[in-house]
Amino acid sequence: KITQPGYSPVKEFSVAETGSSPARWLGGSSLVGLSLYLRDHPEALDAWGEGWGWKDMHKYFHKVESMAETCYGGHKSCGDYGTAGPVHIAKEPAYTAAMTLDFIAAAKAAGLEETRELNTDLGPAVGVPPTMQHDDGTKVHAFDAYLRPAMGRSNLHILHGARADRLIMSLDTCKGVVYRNLATVEDKVVYAKNQVILSSGYVYTPRLLFLSGIGAKEELERVGMPVVHELPAVGKHLTSARYSPMTWSTDRKTLSQMLGQPISQSQFTAEPKAYQSTVQEALARFRSQKAAKASPYSKRSDVVLTFVPAYQALKSAPLQFSFQGEPWPLKTNAYTILVTLGETEAKGEVTFISGAPDVSPVVTHEPLTHADWELAQEAVEFAMKVGNQSVLGGKFMDNGAGRRDAFSALYDGRGSCRMGKDLKDSVVDYELRVHGIKNLRIVDGSVIPQGSPYLALPEVMALAERAADLVLGEEEEVTDKKTPQEASPVVTPAKVESAFSIQMLQKTVGDRAALMKMIFAMAVAVQDPQVELIESEDSISGATWPLICFAAVVSFLAFTWAWKIGLRPRNKANLNYEPLLA
Repeated sequence: KITQPGYSPVKEFSVAETGSSPARWLGGSSLVGLSLYLRDHPEALDAWGEGWGWKDMHKYFHKVESMAETCYGGHKSCGDYGTAGPVHIAKEPAYTAAMTLDFIAAAKAAGLEETRELNTDLGPAVGVPPTMQHDDGTKVHAFDAYLRPAMGRSNLHILHGARADRLIMSLDTCKGVVYRNLATVEDKVVYAKNQVILSSGYVYTPRLLFLSGIGAKEELERVGMPVVHELPAVGKHLTSARYSPMTWSTDRKTLSQMLGQPISQSQFTAEPKAYQSTVQEALARFRSQKAAKASPYSKRSDVVLTFVPAYQALKSAPLQFSFQGEPWPLKTNAYTILVTLGETEAKGEVTFISGAPDVSPVVTHEPLTHADWELAQEAVEFAMKVGNQSVLGGKFMDNGAGRRDAFSALYDGRGSCRMGKDLKDSVVDYELRVHGIKNLRIVDGSVIPQGSPYLALPEVMALAERAADLVLGEEEEVTDKKTPQEASPVVTPAKVESAFSIQMLQKTVGDRAALMKMIFAMAVAVQDPQVELIESEDSISGATWPLICFAAVVSFLAFTWAWKIGLRPRNKANLNYEPLLA
């Protein structure tokens, strides 16, 4: 459930109606989110805290990225990017509508300089964004970049249909995870030999902590939960950019007329290339006069105007995957400027009205403060200056957009388990360890303490790369301290058969393994003679269990998404979970 008391068009709605719902499949939000690749300004990274500034994180962004070394026919550098990472970054979108180029011209006429590199040129500018797209416009996502290449590893176990419900705590130590098999309605336990890593995002990571008795004392007691460990900041300090979709009607062709039937009206010819659009095709950014006066030495932009060559209604603004917010075929022909405030005084929180796993959390975003509204007025004034330029030629649609009660939160939150030193004001330390609890880390966007006008995907991937170094560094320290007698014995690989019996596969990947898991196991065993098949759970190494706990959380998202859209079997046991998915 989402509540926005300061957003009059839609003050309250269900998660089922909006893109704020977690992407419940492997790859998470990178599969369904926009393909834009815009890093936060270095000043924003410097506000994260010790060890997470731009100088520390720059190499981790490069570790993620894969872009050609030269662009523009090989004559110029592509900019400040890594060239050998797993995530392909395109210099520019695969498709750009003609109207988008006119928006760039209009922003230039309003005083901004054009750039072809928004991640390298850090000042006020207008341009098209780099993207996570292949050359044919298809999406680059985290599953293909990171998880798919690891699917054959013997120490990776993905539990499909597993909903993580509670952490197993012993005094101040996290021992593992309790999860529910949603297909069989069985509760099961996975124990960790080293540590548990939570990666469920800004809503469901604090939820799992709360269900485990970790959170604000008075809130836990209010729902009858035992206080296992008091951490008042769990679910608090939620930051989210605020935006309002200002629209202009036009006689020119927009995306709503290019997509073919049944989306577009029958008189318009489909233009397949339009499906390569990033939707938010260009952006203009600047530092407001208000921010410049308050912090004269800071340079980062706090206002972003994003151009969409299509209509977006106020009532559909929070429901980000509803596109125009009207039934097909689309009738309103307009272009939109999303007026976005990157950093606001207004914050939010994730709260929990029950200690039952079946009851959804509540996300609340505060209304704009007086200072936020001053910033919004400056942003709206500049948007009107750009949108009314003759080169665009539209007529402004005065539907209430741009007013104080028409700024919605952008559902890409941060900070609900933010990092910091103070146990009363943060959830994890600067090595992502949950304060006061051993063997428990959080690695996702919930730990990011600083707001931004951009989507957090680049920061989350770079954060995960650094977290991997932190975890591996600790494991190496432990290994170095072991005596030769304590070190793990050398295992001679078993002979790999070219044929597999059902019994062998069951022993290797489990009785209830998915078909694709069996196929991966056979493929890896045939291709790599050094792979040893796992014959029982007792043979799993200690390094396996953090991955199991992580995979249990992620795979829960995959299963429940399929459940939600109607692929689930309709039996009596499964009907018990309807309230969670409503």
